[in-house]
Amino acid sequence: MGESDDFDPIIYAPSMLCEGKALGTAKQKDLQLVQNLIKASSFYPYPAAEGDAAILSKEIKAGQAVGKRKLKEVQARTKDALLRLIAQFRKDTIGESELRKGAVKAMKTAWRDVFLAGVRAGGIPGQGAGKGKLLVSLTTGVDDVWLKTAMAHEMRFLNGFLDAIVEDNFTMPLDRRAQMYVTALDSFYESARLIALPDATIIHWVGPGDKRTCPSCRYLFEHSPYTKGNIPCTPRNGLTLCITACRDHLLVRRVEPGQAQKVLEEAEYTRGGHIANLRKIKRQGHL
Repeated sequence: MGESDDFDPIIYAPSMLCEGKALGTAKQKDLQLVQNLIKASSFYPYPAAEGDAAILSKEIKAGQAVGKRKLKEVQARTKDALLRLIAQFRKDTIGESELRKGAVKAMKTAWRDVFLAGVRAGGIPGQGAGKGKLLVSLTTGVDDVWLKTAMAHEMRFLNGFLDAIVEDNFTMPLDRRAQMYVTALDSFYESARLIALPDATIIHWVGPGDKRTCPSCRYLFEHSPYTKGNIPCTPRNGLTLCITACRDHLLVRRVEPGQAQKVLEEAEYTRGGHIANLRKIKRQGHL
């Protein structure tokens, strides 16, 4: 990355966005896929499509390993940076300006890095995975709508967090709230991974489904499977009642194009409909 504090997008992102960090759908011309992604798992709801094993190439396996490792590295680095800045401010070793500038820079870097890591996990080959190396090839003329909008959405909450620190009127322990921002990076990673998937993919929202499962996640599970055309969000992106404490995850599977289209056509709600329902659940605790 360069030294500038300005965000300089270099990665493919969707051309459509419903709201905030809700997942949009990339136009085919916006995203030239190099590989399809199949998540190797014995826990798929039904058997893998014929020929899936052959698609689990060395590049995809490496991408998943590199992407997940990078996500964890960025999360640890970002948490340390935020807690260090907060401690310095509360000890009067830095002022408000330094606190805000440092926190924004740390989060902008983190959002960008985990998004790149997610795309890498989706099978897009990278320039290198070493320290300081980009995880995907540089591309010009890309559509960065999703990432820019998602960052703007998160900035509102970050500014609120910084206001609470400066005004000393917070109620939640600062280390716990900082951890929430770090955990939310999962949603940037998962969104990027889904963006890098082919359209002929179906996506299942899965989780423990126990008494702790919130109504939002129960709703998302009950309306699975989804496609790239109608999945409304990813776990820990803030659209569910459990917010960043979400324990659920996504299982993805490559299918024939007609099968994905059938799932989309037979869905009870569009993406916008799902988002409206999730908003209602979040307001009143039920649909």
